[in-house]
Amino acid sequence: MISIKKVGIIGEGKMGTSIFFYLLDFQFELVWFCSQDADIEKLTRQLERRIRRLFDSGSIDQARYDKLIQTSITTDIDKLQDCDLIIEAIPEDIAEKKKLFHQLDKIVNPEAIFTSNSSSINPSCMMPKTAGNRQFAGIHFFYPVPLKDIAEVTLASSTTALTCTIIESFLNTIHRRYIILDEQNSFILNKIFLDFQNEAFLFVHNETCTYYQMDQLVKNNFFPFGVFDFCDSVGLDTMLASIQNYSRDYPDKSNYALFIARLTDLVAAGKSGVKTLQGFYSYPMEDITSNDPEHALEIIEHLRQTWLSSCERFTALSSVATDRMNHAIKEYFGIEHGPFEKC
Repeated sequence: MISIKKVGIIGEGKMGTSIFFYLLDFQFELVWFCSQDADIEKLTRQLERRIRRLFDSGSIDQARYDKLIQTSITTDIDKLQDCDLIIEAIPEDIAEKKKLFHQLDKIVNPEAIFTSNSSSINPSCMMPKTAGNRQFAGIHFFYPVPLKDIAEVTLASSTTALTCTIIESFLNTIHRRYIILDEQNSFILNKIFLDFQNEAFLFVHNETCTYYQMDQLVKNNFFPFGVFDFCDSVGLDTMLASIQNYSRDYPDKSNYALFIARLTDLVAAGKSGVKTLQGFYSYPMEDITSNDPEHALEIIEHLRQTWLSSCERFTALSSVATDRMNHAIKEYFGIEHGPFEKC
């Protein structure tokens, strides 16, 4: 069985950066391939500071320090050619992902496994037609990677059992728990939350409460984050792309039309969330004083039923064991008790 020794990480956004720095703690040779727009000098300084901290704290010895300091951060795609595993983490643009993998297929060792950190695009949709027997899969980490002990592994119909075993071994090595999914039931954690987000949005759309009131209800009764501040943090353009991907691949998601329309309007107006200083909220946020909406208890109960129903439905569809799903849901939502255990 192939052993993963050299890993290529692609993308310098939040996820690519988080994956790269997390993997520094393990015995892999790493190559970080970044876009032409990346500030390689700045990223290299960050890497050197991180390695120095590891060395000064006694977490690594001199030999490991000497090896890590040679880690390649590059805009030269050819540096990925002898990697055993590729982890792609560029934005959710299917055309760009297909273009990238088509390029990689011509360069990278044919035995290497290609994976994508995509949160909404199945691996088979990114495979180059010329890839032949190239092995593809999804490994969807969650941000920030060091704090989210879960990954979703999505297998295409052409992904072999051996490839799945190698990926599982890799995830065990880096101390990540995981759930295995097929493409029909991929990204179930995001879909569970999307059901919840959509219902929350409909309450606001119907003027039952404000965005802020809804976020406060969610934080006080469900999760450590709100619905709309979460969207702003992720980026409304990223959220929109993901939901559109789900809607295209899963026609039964048409009930998200109003939520999609609102996101589309905001993104078209240049309001993509925190990174543009405007989204559902304006940033920096001012202190807001607001009472609970009139029908707060009814809203909370409706959202609770939505969440529990989605957890049960997607767990059944995916055939993931309930203990694994319970752990995955707790990690994803940052909660103490999951839906499949008694409080």
